[in-house]
Amino acid sequence: MFKYTLVPEAFFKPSEAHKILSEAVRLSQTDKIEYQELPQFKAVLVYALSPDEEAAPVIFDLLAEVLSIPEHNKVAACFDGEALHLAIVTGENLLLANSYPAGDPVTADYFLFAALKQFQINPQVTTVYLREPVSPEMADDIVRYCKGVETL
Repeated sequence: MFKYTLVPEAFFKPSEAHKILSEAVRLSQTDKIEYQELPQFKAVLVYALSPDEEAAPVIFDLLAEVLSIPEHNKVAACFDGEALHLAIVTGENLLLANSYPAGDPVTADYFLFAALKQFQINPQVTTVYLREPVSPEMADDIVRYCKGVETL
């Protein structure tokens, strides 16, 4: 489902990408291993593509865009109906880059608010930036607890 991991660039060797990823997730024999550098976080995103996939995981786009958020606590998310993809940055420090299985908005909200709580980020002063628009009901649920919802 979500086959990726972040590795500090100091510890990453391209020749070991498959080994690194296989230690984090279960790979199939048909998976193609790719990686993208994220110099803004001094990290490398290592991920697997199945034969029918061509693009990097959504988390890569979130990580590429999150620093454009003009707030100290930066929360970038994407809910695609199957998962909540979430990146949280404080200042310029990456706190979280993860994908959670969420087949419905209530589950996605649960993971969003659990992550904010885990990193002691006050939702009342935090705007959640979404990569894709969500239903008005989901946006209302987020706004009930957070300062606002914006589109990246």
